[in-house]
This record gives sequence, structure tokens and C-alpha cells, in this order.
Amino acid sequence: MLEVRGLTKRFGGLTAVAELSFSIVQGEIIGIFGPNGSGKTTLLNLVAGLARPTSGVILWQGTNIAGWQAHQIATAGLVKTFQNPQLFPELTALEHLLIAGHLALKRRLGWQRLATLFRHAQASQTLAHRAREVLALCRLDAAREARAAELSYGEEKMLGVAMGLMCEPQLLLLDEPASGLGAEEIANLERVLRDLKREGMTLCVIDHKVGFLRQLADRAISLHHGAKIAEGTPEEVLRNPSVVSAYLGRAHAAI
Repeated sequence: MLEVRGLTKRFGGLTAVAELSFSIVQGEIIGIFGPNGSGKTTLLNLVAGLARPTSGVILWQGTNIAGWQAHQIATAGLVKTFQNPQLFPELTALEHLLIAGHLALKRRLGWQRLATLFRHAQASQTLAHRAREVLALCRLDAAREARAAELSYGEEKMLGVAMGLMCEPQLLLLDEPASGLGAEEIANLERVLRDLKREGMTLCVIDHKVGFLRQLADRAISLHHGAKIAEGTPEEVLRNPSVVSAYLGRAHAAI
């Protein structure tokens, strides 16, 4: 589904992502973790087209999308959420999803979107129905008419996930979805992401919360200083001496 080969990103003399190679298989949840500054968010930005790689190949369903614009990549079915979603305080949760749905439709159809909406009066109703479905799936049904300014931080982050889903991704990239959340909110997030997987969604989740990814991911990758230092099941990766050293120091890795 997605194959990354030798991906590298340099900012002047700093190498944020270094010769990184991995693949994502359809239907799996892959977790990518590492200490702060390990290159996790930069990696997702490169894959999603929010940054241009210095070198390397990003194959999405067989096509090299390295260097494509973000809107082109999203239209192709690869969508990224943000650690802190940018919301309109005065708009409701439902209105945010309707906007996201219209933007996705515009990307796919261009100006034909207007003719489609005028010819088919039910198009807007269909979009609203889909928005309500996504809100229910993300456990936000009760907050449907709440303005963004009234949402809790956990609800704000879940609304960001819901907006990504309105773009109908085949692969959803989630940037630190559990950061800043309490235990109950993390448990709710995990349930939502498992539901998405059961519906056929492929997920790539980066986070620094190791316990969260251990419970959630089918496969894990650990990064350090922009390079991959381990890959396998979450348990295999967390037992890897290089991973232990990166998180806790060499003395712990030697035990």
C-alpha cells in the first residue's frame, strides 16, 4: 500500500529523517514511536506532502508521490491529522465536518462539484448524513451541536480525527493523537481507532506514549535521531536494546 525507500530530510546541517525505509500493509495499524526529536512528525509531514524530502522515494499504491503537493496526496487517499487541529471557535462540530466534506469533494471534482450539487439536491443531505455517521463513530454524537470553543481538549482532538475521516482516506496518518489526553480519553481513542480498523481503514499512528501504541499497534517502528532502530511487533521493539537505550540510557539496555 505504502512503501518508503531511503527517505531523507535535511534542514541545513541537521538531518531530521535519515535513509528511512519501511512499508505499510493494507488493513493494519502501524505504530511509530521515539523520543522527542526523533523525526516522527517530520516523517508524517514528508509522506503527507507538507514537506519536501531531500532524497528518497515514497510509493503510494505503486506511484512515487515524493514531492507532490499535500492536496494532491490527500485526494489520492492519504490523509494526515494534526496534533493540535485548527478549529473555528464559533462553528459547531457538525459544521466542521460539513466543511471538511465539501473541501474533499472539491478536490475530487473541481468545478464539477458545483454542477453536481445543483443537479442532485440530495448531495448535501448525503454529506450531512455521512457527517453524522462520522460523529457517532468518533463518539462525538452528543457534541454535534456544540461549538468548538465549548469542546474539551479530548473532544477537539477527536474532532480533528473526524475531519480527516470526512476526506475518505484509505490510509489515515495520525500525529500524536494521545498527547495531552487522560487515561479515559486514551481508552476512548483506542476504541475509536479499533473500530476504524474493523471498517477496513489502514492507520499509521505516531506517538510518544509507548503504552498506548503497545496496546493498539499490530506492528511498530522505533525512530531515534531520524533513523529506524527497530521494527517488529510492539513487544519485540520495546525489548530491543537499542530502543531501551534510546529511552532510558545505555545502563538500562545493558541489564
